[in-house]
Amino acid sequence: MILLAALLACQDDGTPRSSDATGSAGRVLIIGLDGARAEALELADTPHLDTLRASGAADMNAITGDVSLSGPGWASMLSGVWCDKHGVVDNDVSWAQSRFDQYPHFIHYAKQQRPGLRAVSVSHWAAINDEIVCADEAAGQCSGADRVVNAQSDAAVRDVVVEELSAENPGIIFAQFDDIDHAGHGDAETMAAGGFCPYASGDIAEGEHSGACTALNYNPAYLAAITTTDGYIGDILRALRARPAFDEEDWLIMVAPDHGGAGVVFNQHGFPADQDRRTFLILHGAGAESFPADVRSKSVDIAATALFHLAVTVPDAAALDGQVIGLQGAPSYVDREIPSCYDPGVFAPDSGR
Repeated sequence: MILLAALLACQDDGTPRSSDATGSAGRVLIIGLDGARAEALELADTPHLDTLRASGAADMNAITGDVSLSGPGWASMLSGVWCDKHGVVDNDVSWAQSRFDQYPHFIHYAKQQRPGLRAVSVSHWAAINDEIVCADEAAGQCSGADRVVNAQSDAAVRDVVVEELSAENPGIIFAQFDDIDHAGHGDAETMAAGGFCPYASGDIAEGEHSGACTALNYNPAYLAAITTTDGYIGDILRALRARPAFDEEDWLIMVAPDHGGAGVVFNQHGFPADQDRRTFLILHGAGAESFPADVRSKSVDIAATALFHLAVTVPDAAALDGQVIGLQGAPSYVDREIPSCYDPGVFAPDSGR
């Protein structure tokens, strides 16, 4: 009987079968916090993120690639492969050489196997939708996403997601908030320190910017941006939990940034330094469990973990670099080397991303 049930639950090719158009195999809400430093979550007032962490699983020492800019950061997170495959190594020029035709957004795989699953991408930074989600926008594909919104503010991101959860039946939602990153970069004209400030995670050392650069817990604009975003997350969580069938929908909530900051250059990031590469991953849902010991989760693991929860398998020919992590029933995690795309001869930090 167990074998029969397993066979009935699969397609002819052995891939998981969704029981209906809404999908009983799980749903995913990914909240992207651009430029949110892991250590800042310990200092800012974040009651909603604190609750997700306390009742879920969290790796506060995760890592992204060695070009710690938003372009490659979001590309790796959403495609599940590193920069040597997707080809994005900056925030502008390399989009033209991206290879999302070979290594698409994870929504592409989800819609192939669960076409009835409503997928939504809402981003304050337009490049995520314009270059990653809609890499094939000329053909009107947009990775199969049903709704793609370039929001004009973080508050507008919150509003669209709340609307989706209240009035529609989504199975995948990606929401990117951008204002934390803005506060991280401070003010380029006045040289006011932001959250991406050298020595911001410890004692201030003597140096060129020692007078302008305060310890992180004295950087009120950066911490305030995190607190404001946490409030938006609270609004989204209330809308999610108010759904009539929420208890049966099996939502996995994932929260992560695209990069850290403060490792090398005043108010900037992008270098292969650990402070710039350090991120975090929060998982909340019935299947979330502790992360493997002595392993740093990777940004590419987010796509793999989302697809696992959605009961979607990826064809071998398009194997992901990312692995499932932090979920019950996940295969054993094998810590793999992250390929390098950092070229000091051509690299330039971005003071605004």
